[in-house]
Amino acid sequence: MTQEQQEMREPQAQNDIGNILAAVPGRMLAVILKPAEFFRDMPKTGGYMEPLVFAVAMAVLVAVVMGILGMIGFGAVGMLAMGFFGVIVLPIMVAIGSFIGAGIIFVIWKLMGSGEDYETAYRCVAHSYAYAPVAALVAGIPYIGSLVQILWPMALLALASIHVHGRSAGLSWGVFGVLGFLAAFSALSGEYAVRHLGSSMEGWSQQMEEKYGNPEDMTPEEAGRAVGEFLKGLEQMQQGGRQ
Repeated sequence: MTQEQQEMREPQAQNDIGNILAAVPGRMLAVILKPAEFFRDMPKTGGYMEPLVFAVAMAVLVAVVMGILGMIGFGAVGMLAMGFFGVIVLPIMVAIGSFIGAGIIFVIWKLMGSGEDYETAYRCVAHSYAYAPVAALVAGIPYIGSLVQILWPMALLALASIHVHGRSAGLSWGVFGVLGFLAAFSALSGEYAVRHLGSSMEGWSQQMEEKYGNPEDMTPEEAGRAVGEFLKGLEQMQQGGRQ
């Protein structure tokens, strides 16, 4: 390729990226508000650049939302930090993860009988990230946030299965409904365990402070007894969970 030809192609590439970025807000709204119509009209081919840019843009929006929520007091300090650092880290993770996730979903669609190729699967998965910035707004709500972040993308993939891959509604909702149920059950169980443990830890800390006073003023013997009571409490919690 001559230097003149390269110079002619560079502005064209820049214009393509600009057009892709300009179309991101409209695509996001289309996926959120009219997902069935979006997937029905979505081109099955056209390269990876457009869907990849869309997925990365959604990751940036998620990081921004988390940062804003942290600044106004609706998120933890960790969420604020994740918001700022996530502007760099999260898009990279999504860029890599989108190809891996598309590979997994591609295999599922193949098992369901789809004749579409990996590129089509990737375009479906990448555009399904449109839910993420909205879901980030409710991520901090106990249990509800987890359900939204799991069930919403599964619903989008079910619609993509119907309108892009030509699978029946019963099969599509059945497969992705079961996957969503299993993922939601696992996530909610883990969240409950963490919250229950945190509540128990807080109660134990208050009891130890009432019994022994400030931890910094404890003698080694008192500290040892406190740790022993803590371990005994954990054992009782574990036995209670098994019953």
